Amino acid sequence: MAWEFVMRAAKIATLRAAAVGAVFALVAVCAGGAAAVPLPQQDSFYTEPTGLADLPNGTVLASRTIEPQTFGLPLPADAWQVQYKTIDNDGSPRAFVATVLVPQGQWTGSGPRPLLSYQVAEDGVGAKCAPSYALRGGLDGGPSNAYIETGIMGLALQQGWALVVPDYLGPDSDLFGADGAAHGVLDGIRAATAFTPAAIDPAAPIGMWGYSGGAQATAVAAQAHSTYAPDLRLSGVALGGVVADLESTISDFSGGIAGGAVAVGLVGLNRSYPEADVAQYLNESGRAILAASQSDCLLDAGLAHPFLDAATLEAWPGSLTNNPELSNVMRTASPLFIPGLPAAPVLIHHAVADEFAPIEAARALAEKYCTAGVPVQLVENPVGEHGTEAVVGLPTALTYLSDRFAAKPAPSTC
Repeated sequence: MAWEFVMRAAKIATLRAAAVGAVFALVAVCAGGAAAVPLPQQDSFYTEPTGLADLPNGTVLASRTIEPQTFGLPLPADAWQVQYKTIDNDGSPRAFVATVLVPQGQWTGSGPRPLLSYQVAEDGVGAKCAPSYALRGGLDGGPSNAYIETGIMGLALQQGWALVVPDYLGPDSDLFGADGAAHGVLDGIRAATAFTPAAIDPAAPIGMWGYSGGAQATAVAAQAHSTYAPDLRLSGVALGGVVADLESTISDFSGGIAGGAVAVGLVGLNRSYPEADVAQYLNESGRAILAASQSDCLLDAGLAHPFLDAATLEAWPGSLTNNPELSNVMRTASPLFIPGLPAAPVLIHHAVADEFAPIEAARALAEKYCTAGVPVQLVENPVGEHGTEAVVGLPTALTYLSDRFAAKPAPSTC
């Protein structure tokens, strides 16, 4: 996979407007006259069937072959979209979609070909932000983190690993819905292993990987694994730039160049936890932004509302920025505070100067795991920030997962 694409991914991840415009101008040129990919809400494949309640979680409901892309170029893999049964954040049976990719080359490693569940930093409240749309070359919905991370998926495919990439936020785009995300990830793995055309060996080692919001989803899935999906044998978990404490992350976005993330975050909290009634804490301007952001991806909101400060949206001073009730809601979506522990070794790599996911929370998460006896390798990078670490940390994550798939002893900095 072309390294320049991944470099662009890091720049866009930090929402620098110039980089966003340059990359997507290039994509438009590369894509040329390619046929438009329908948005998920306009695509009948995403329609949820009825009668799901009695089906086992992870049951494959439907599938179709796709031609996966990254920046208008084909990914070297056989690929399918798979609809499967899972449980959403409200505890209801739902049909989620995942993309299963198998490298076209022969696996040359020892043992069966590994399966990696890769969670993108979906960071959006619209179906257009989902990786299944991005992997088909969906760009008409606007820029998304998922589209950019297709380059990282290409690097994983180059290792010879099979991938399952779940739309873990589900059909309602329940951003910050921790239970739904955990179920979506774990049942996506179940669906991939049960999907006959992918021919994934039942004995294949399984790993999970994500960066930023993708690491948040990966962490909550790893913490739910032992109780929700003990049938899955995880070999290793890689978390980069992990959003361990949602409240501190939203606070760090507020007022900065990516301040528009606050708008998406408020929509996500309100949708995933309607009992919080986020709108009651907003002034007229805040409610207007909330209403206008209902289908935004992070990049949409970042470009629309740069330097947005949460305090300017408050119904009264502190209604958003010093509110114990909202703090408790955000803790229910934060790996640092929710119950459960990974049953597999964990890598946490993080830039010390991360401006969006404070390293103190990542250190606390590592300590939480270490205290319980989980082998954790904490790698702190003294150079760079959130966006650059997404690139700089790639070799660390790839090597860590490769070693876990090879059943090498897991290193620990505990």
